[in-house]
Amino acid sequence: MEIKSTDRLRRSSQQVRSEERKGSVQTPKSRLQKHREDRLALSQQALAMLEEQNRRAREEQERKKLEAKKNSGNEIDAATKALKKMMKCQKIAARIQAGDKVPPEDERYLQENDPQTYQMAIALRQPKEGPKEWDTLLDDEDREGDSSGSADVSGEEDAPEPGGEAPAV
Repeated sequence: MEIKSTDRLRRSSQQVRSEERKGSVQTPKSRLQKHREDRLALSQQALAMLEEQNRRAREEQERKKLEAKKNSGNEIDAATKALKKMMKCQKIAARIQAGDKVPPEDERYLQENDPQTYQMAIALRQPKEGPKEWDTLLDDEDREGDSSGSADVSGEEDAPEPGGEAPAV
């Protein structure tokens, strides 16, 4: 497809008219063969506007590509964290099922993050004569997540009631 500006088209159409006036006769068949390709005539202003639209479209595509790359990185991080959490829950559940003793914070972590696995581990627990006592599997991050929720509850219980005595502990 050929794109010409309006000025060029005007000149070419004037040339065709002048040839017709001079008496040069072309058969319609030869005209068709000469002009078999599609042509589009645009003014300079229209060309500038199309170029601007194309530039904006390219910038938008580049921006979307960058966002997609960022989002894929965030999704990978979220999936990695979820997988680590699942692995910890599975290890804690395996220790409970084996009849070993796990720290209460690990048991609470399992109960909050995977309640079905916790219920299955308790139901399938095998009693042991000499259960092994395990240290916690939780990192500082995991403990902070648990303690922030329990600190709010304990803080409310210890506060004295308005107009009354402090609750007996």
